[in-house]
Amino acid sequence: MLTIKHTESERNGLFEAWLDDVHVGELTYQRPILERMIIDHTHVFEGFEGQGIARQLVMATVDFARQNGRTIVPVCSYAHKVLTRTDEYMDILA
Repeated sequence: MLTIKHTESERNGLFEAWLDDVHVGELTYQRPILERMIIDHTHVFEGFEGQGIARQLVMATVDFARQNGRTIVPVCSYAHKVLTRTDEYMDILA
């Protein structure tokens, strides 16, 4: 089962994807101000591509942003593609 763990410091954050005890991917973001998250990198490790892990990392970030009154700037090309494809995420885009 996929588990996503989140850690955050004053200026950046990390969402990590774990499949059982194996680290399979991550999404990093910068936080120049409290209310804004700049997604700068999404990566799924070799051998785990094509399983929807990157999308689940982006969705975990969206859920976190909505729950905490934040907006997202998707600099990462994958996150940008997911978040700008439909109007569903317009409420959290900066």
